[in-house]
Amino acid sequence: MKKDRPVTKERVLSSIGLSFRAGILTSGFDAVELAMRSGAAELLILSEDGSEKQKEKLARVAKDEEVTLRTFATAEELGRAIGKDHRIAIAILDPGMGDKLTTLIDELSKNEKAAGSAE
Repeated sequence: MKKDRPVTKERVLSSIGLSFRAGILTSGFDAVELAMRSGAAELLILSEDGSEKQKEKLARVAKDEEVTLRTFATAEELGRAIGKDHRIAIAILDPGMGDKLTTLIDELSKNEKAAGSAE
């Protein structure tokens, strides 16, 4: 059986870039908010940095609209993954990719916590 590649930040960012190229990702505050309110968003990814006020507002919308929310990477890293400037928020519009990215981010977080507790 083929062994899965380890989950790395680069692997998650690569999947985000693939989502952008496939047209199943939107970014920027207004576009992400609209995608969530219209029911198109499956996953909201907020950067680890950026405006707390904007992130809090989007997190409230995600909760109200029952959109999965994860925090991952810096705004610069998210932007670079999709060939744009800083992005504090991106929304994944495809259920399959939303599930995949949620799983990858959760696995990466779990691995980082385990590595931190082993030190």
